[in-house]
Amino acid sequence: DLQGVAFAVFSLPFVLFSGVAGDLSERYSKRRIVVQMKVAEIGIMAAGILAFFEMSWTLMLVVLAIMGTQSAFFGPSKYGVIPEIVPPDRLVPANGMITMTTFLAVLTGQALAGPLMDAFGPAAEAPRLWMPGVVCVGFAVLGTVIALGMRPLPALRPELKIGYSPFGDLPATLRTLRKDRRLFDVLLLNSFLWFNSAVLNQAVNGLGGKDYLAVPADAKVELSYLLTTISVGIIAGSLAAPRLAARFSLGRVVFLGAGGMAALQIGLLLIGPVVGRDTGGFPVALSLLFAIGFAGALAIVSVQSWLQDAPPAGMRGQTFAANNFLNFLFMFFAGGFYLLSNLVGPTFTQLGGAAILVVYLVRIRRSVAPMAIGGAG
Repeated sequence: DLQGVAFAVFSLPFVLFSGVAGDLSERYSKRRIVVQMKVAEIGIMAAGILAFFEMSWTLMLVVLAIMGTQSAFFGPSKYGVIPEIVPPDRLVPANGMITMTTFLAVLTGQALAGPLMDAFGPAAEAPRLWMPGVVCVGFAVLGTVIALGMRPLPALRPELKIGYSPFGDLPATLRTLRKDRRLFDVLLLNSFLWFNSAVLNQAVNGLGGKDYLAVPADAKVELSYLLTTISVGIIAGSLAAPRLAARFSLGRVVFLGAGGMAALQIGLLLIGPVVGRDTGGFPVALSLLFAIGFAGALAIVSVQSWLQDAPPAGMRGQTFAANNFLNFLFMFFAGGFYLLSNLVGPTFTQLGGAAILVVYLVRIRRSVAPMAIGGAG
């Protein structure tokens, strides 16, 4: 299984280039970078067609690395531009919509991957795995057309110097962010949320083991159902976050989401010792994972919205570059942390991830409690 290699190849550009990507998003118009990255995506998807046509694993990894690089440069402008085109009172709904549509796309990809592999993959009567790539090019073209429809935006810091280091001013950005304790605390909270999510996703695959849900070797699709259920929960939570944020303080929504996510993860300890494959374990797991995804989305949408509003203008792109860097660093650590599952099993390991999140949340509770959009927190 080379999924780990593929994940590492895709993730490395985020660690290497997030800094300079953040600098560029402030030095130039974010709209300009968004459009350029979408145009680049068309070429990258076309290269993906070639990789699948040649059935070259090496070429696929090269294309994946380039796609990771494109995403690393796209991210700071994509998220940093939202406060420039959306008023503060619309940030939470905007981020809820972005998160919802993102995971809707993930769900669509998960749903289509199997049928497309059966129809066009190596086991097909006439393998043509490159053909679905044409659809990817089509989506890239559509995204470019939509990006071109954005209104012109000025560069916020045209005087910013761009150095030769791929890390750009990332170390300086992190030092600047650390001076604002609340901002840095919440930035790290976002990374701890992604750390816990990464540990949880690995644990879900582990739930298929014989001591838990005992998923047969020829029924691995059941594990896909579990992961898909998390995504459905995230979509529902993304829709609910703006409504809750309109009714309660943003800090309270974050506590509800992050704390609820961790509390619900305790329930996964029931899988195996209390309920198994023949005693309702699968419905219990589905229910818990939906609720965990729902709660996690409440926290992530709220935190992400606040991070777009809190930094001063001219620092938002760099803040999200630092956010990307820390998120992928924490997800890398999550891979190492999950090695504990070899000793204590997947359910206790994911509970460890939840416990770390709760400890940090309690530690920064005074930074989270007053969170609000529009300069009030």
